[in-house]
Amino acid sequence: MARLTDLKTDSAAINEGVWVDIEQYPGLRIRTRGFTDAFIDAQARRLAQAAEKFRNNVERIPNAIRRQINAGLLADFLLLDVDGLYLDDAETEKVTLDGFRDLLADPSYGQLQRCCWKAASLVASGAVKQAEEAEGN
Repeated sequence: MARLTDLKTDSAAINEGVWVDIEQYPGLRIRTRGFTDAFIDAQARRLAQAAEKFRNNVERIPNAIRRQINAGLLADFLLLDVDGLYLDDAETEKVTLDGFRDLLADPSYGQLQRCCWKAASLVASGAVKQAEEAEGN
């Protein structure tokens, strides 16, 4: 049987953010919020504004423009910090948060944006808290 607590969202984690380990890149951690109301509202506004140039059809927005919008949304509303990502093979020079944000819109680093979306969705779904609780057992 389902319990009401099974349906409860961790709104503190969504609004304040939590660290998420990126499994496919060991050592990389992203501190992110989940999909907050402010993020969803801004996403709707920015997509609607961009769609004005394309007969108000969001589906017609070119991928390059959408990538820029998404990078801005991640930087402005979700991404809080990054750890475990280095500029050099010797792992002596860490990528800064500002440097990470700058790379989000670069198509050569599309995987960074995908990692951020995955991390934010894990926070929004409560999967991060579930994983932490499972490790504690």
